[in-house]
Amino acid sequence: NDPKQMDNIVVGSRNNANIYLHDVARVIDTVEERAQEAYTNGVRGAMIIVQKQSGANSVNIAKQVMNSLPKLQKALPSDVRLGVIMDTSDNITRTINSLTETVLFALLFVVIVVFLFLGRWRATVIICITIPLSLIASFIYLAITGNSLNIISLSSLSIAIGMVVDDAIVVLENVTTHIERGSEPKQAAVHGTNEVAISVTASTLTMFAVFFPLTMITGMTGVLFKQLGWMMCIIMFISLVVSLT
Repeated sequence: NDPKQMDNIVVGSRNNANIYLHDVARVIDTVEERAQEAYTNGVRGAMIIVQKQSGANSVNIAKQVMNSLPKLQKALPSDVRLGVIMDTSDNITRTINSLTETVLFALLFVVIVVFLFLGRWRATVIICITIPLSLIASFIYLAITGNSLNIISLSSLSIAIGMVVDDAIVVLENVTTHIERGSEPKQAAVHGTNEVAISVTASTLTMFAVFFPLTMITGMTGVLFKQLGWMMCIIMFISLVVSLT
């Protein structure tokens, strides 16, 4: 540990003479120069970056870190203070909350628009039943695959809400037409559904043709859009089944 002792370390020999460290270098007892410095409110400090592993939930990790700070603070000297400079989970939380509000507003607007065009609350309720049934299927998919409710999944729900009622509207309007012509409700439901079943199925398959290719994307792009593709396909399939039954 003594620089003078290190000066006398033999690093080689030449012409039967030892070559010491002080012959080729200068030994100084000092500290390494800082490559970076961190300051908080003008006071020098130390910065620690907590980075999640791939696949981990950023929001949950941030909560665990925040819950651990009081315990860490107690173990530190009294003149040392812990603080959070940047928390990226805040942006994620705000985005998810914003998308959640968008989904709820979209649901409300769909109900209002359907009622304004049909003019009957009973028909509106029947059609809007397809929305929760279809969305529940998407939540089951998330639970089975182990995915969380994130920006991608909420975006797919927002996109799908306006689409899931299309098939139900077409079927219900055709059934209503048969009832107005004097058919019994049960008979009108069977004949009215059969008449538009092929057309409604073809319309849903066109949506499949748009979103199903997203499920086959690989790489980083696939990580972003594969979940969107599967959720849209599942939601559209369930809405078709519900509208025909």
